[in-house]
Amino acid sequence: MKLRLLVGVAGVALVLLLLPRAELARPLEEYHVAMGTIVRVAIFADEAEAPALFAVARDEIDHLSAGLTHYGTDGELARVNREAQSGWVDISADLADVLGLSLAIARRTGGSFDPSLGALTRLWGFPDATQPPTPAAIDSALAQCGYRHVRIEGRRVRFTSQGIRLDLGAGAKGYVVDRTVSRLQAAGVMAGVVEAGGDLRYWGSKPDGRPWHFGVQHPRLPGVIVAAEDVGLAALATSGDYEQTFEFAGQQYHHLLDPQTGLPAQRAVSATVWARSAMEADALATAAFVAGPQQALEWAAAADSMEVLLYYESDGVLRYALSEGLQGRIDAVPDSPAHNP
Repeated sequence: MKLRLLVGVAGVALVLLLLPRAELARPLEEYHVAMGTIVRVAIFADEAEAPALFAVARDEIDHLSAGLTHYGTDGELARVNREAQSGWVDISADLADVLGLSLAIARRTGGSFDPSLGALTRLWGFPDATQPPTPAAIDSALAQCGYRHVRIEGRRVRFTSQGIRLDLGAGAKGYVVDRTVSRLQAAGVMAGVVEAGGDLRYWGSKPDGRPWHFGVQHPRLPGVIVAAEDVGLAALATSGDYEQTFEFAGQQYHHLLDPQTGLPAQRAVSATVWARSAMEADALATAAFVAGPQQALEWAAAADSMEVLLYYESDGVLRYALSEGLQGRIDAVPDSPAHNP
């Protein structure tokens, strides 16, 4: 397939492809730090109205991220993690939405995505981790994980096993993106993009009528963006082994943990998923990364609302796998050495 070299940022980047003798409509942009990443809001709107619209987006992002993050001790999720082992805990509609969908995806993926890994993720300590935990510590943390121990009824939740802690990082970020898009649509923005650390959602039609094009960061070739056409799904997210890493005793470790082993998952190098919502794409990208190409392609084949591009290593070569809906719509880089020269 043809390779396009485009300068981009890590994760997923909106690619605006220039055509000759035509002026491309460009969105107004603002960047905001939240959830441990940079959130990009790009809207097609009147310049005079943009400051108020960006304020709407910031308020939604900050409000939601404060309650859904597992960091700190004051947020709603922290309160649930403290109290839900003792009985039912009332929760907000937002947390109920995120948790309900997270548990549904956990069941759908057989636990490859699991929102109850808080004990394990806290043990590893990303993004500040500098060395792996001991095998005994990992086994102990795994005994305190398992989505089947999380019960939700309407707007209340409880845990049925001691030590369970929710970590909604691989889902809440996408939910915040989705809600921010909804707020901007309600405010009258007809088209735009919200992107947060690899989770992207777009809506509407660009004023010049041109189609949306996107780019996915190649996991092993810095500066190389793999160009993709619109596949009819409004959200995409990427999970990669290059996002949060450290090296210890000559071995590289990353933050995408396998719920079965408690160790960094090894079946993929990166996974990009297209879905109807950013939250679905976020959670399913994590699941696809953990499960690997065969299982991820089976999930995509069984659904009409999921497409996947997955890079993986085989016999020292970096290969890729595409779901059917991406065939002919993406310039995936040909097989290459698994590691940078």
